[in-house]
Amino acid sequence: MTKKWLMFVNVGLGTLAGLLLLAALLVALFRPGEIPYPTTALKSHTLPKSSFELPKIAYDAIGQSLLELKFAPLSMKVPDLRQLLMFFGKNARPDANTNATALHFALTDSKSQASVVPGEKLYLMYDRSQTPARYVFSPKNQETALWLEAEQKGNEAAVKISVRNEDGVVINEPFANAQFVLPQKDFVRLQPGNWEIGKFRVDGTLLARQKVRWFGQDRFMERHGGDEFKEIQGKQRIDFGDENEGYFAYLGAGDCLIWDGSHWVVVAPGKDTLGKDLMQVKKVDERMITFDLWDAEGKNKITLNLLKSTEQWSPQSIQKEFKFVAARTRSQYVFEVNGERVLLKPKDWLVMTEKGWQKLTTAEEIDDYVNRKVVGPMFVFDGIIKKDDCQTLSGTLFSNNRAEMETVELAVPQACSSTTVVTIPESKPDPIETVADNAPVTSEHPTE
Repeated sequence: MTKKWLMFVNVGLGTLAGLLLLAALLVALFRPGEIPYPTTALKSHTLPKSSFELPKIAYDAIGQSLLELKFAPLSMKVPDLRQLLMFFGKNARPDANTNATALHFALTDSKSQASVVPGEKLYLMYDRSQTPARYVFSPKNQETALWLEAEQKGNEAAVKISVRNEDGVVINEPFANAQFVLPQKDFVRLQPGNWEIGKFRVDGTLLARQKVRWFGQDRFMERHGGDEFKEIQGKQRIDFGDENEGYFAYLGAGDCLIWDGSHWVVVAPGKDTLGKDLMQVKKVDERMITFDLWDAEGKNKITLNLLKSTEQWSPQSIQKEFKFVAARTRSQYVFEVNGERVLLKPKDWLVMTEKGWQKLTTAEEIDDYVNRKVVGPMFVFDGIIKKDDCQTLSGTLFSNNRAEMETVELAVPQACSSTTVVTIPESKPDPIETVADNAPVTSEHPTE
């Protein structure tokens, strides 16, 4: 029964599909080639006559039109640079020529800097290659159609901007853009990374990377330098570099140094300092020295601070190493230094080295200590003084960096009397003499 029902359904669907196919063929055979569209004639229409229309003669009587288009070519004007320009004053290097000192300018929206001498032109250009396009100073100050001229008036710069058009006519309009005044700003370095001294990039850490240190005044040279070093009195000793290749300079407020390619050299501002990086001591405080550093052209400047280094030393522990034993003669005294007996005279110098205490005797040894090729605590035997009716041997200890000193007094046993102290003439340092333990010494103390 089910099979018969399915058979009838299939036959019906096949018959319906055939009828639809036949109908489609008949439509295709008898369809017309073109479909006619009805055509209608176009009628012309005219606008209604205005109630306010006048005859042509009335319009001709009006004359020139109230609104009339007129062609005018574009005119060149001075751009407004008042918010872009910054004025940093003159070249403040101590060696600058005051009769032809350049004025320094910069642009706020770029790293471009330039200088101009009063009376000369500083050219600018509009650089479309940058993103976004902006005004810049013309490279090598090549001539362009836009330039500025300036002169300093106190802490301001009177600026004049000019433009030359295609016909060669100089334009100075509008007036507000062409002439204005700029206040002077603090002169700072605006081109980080472009300035180097030696192998170091210039920034606030330059002195630290160059291993510059300051302990204070050189107390040893102030006391024993004599007339040869009198010009360093009251100045600060600045140490440069490490111990092996180090050097030093004595500086006071206003003193200048130049970079000669490998060292800082103290010089007076002048022809010898032109075209070189220059550093000047601006201020000396108790704990800090301030320097101003300029590049060779005076376009860049930076302020550097150097903090005072501290030195740890114990004069009391050093003093314990010296013990008076006896007087051998009126000008020779036996001391015990670190368990060894030595013979000293007034004005003898002893320096502590890796080999122990050594007396400086030759000119070469003395120069090495003065020039800090030999570094260490120094003991200077000053001689005999009278204190509380007693004979006392006096000396001075200087610290490793010679920035500190301490007076040392060694009591002379059985030297208290009412006699006066003998004055021993200054003598040249002699080589240090070792006194054997069984060498004869006298307890007699030099008196008059």
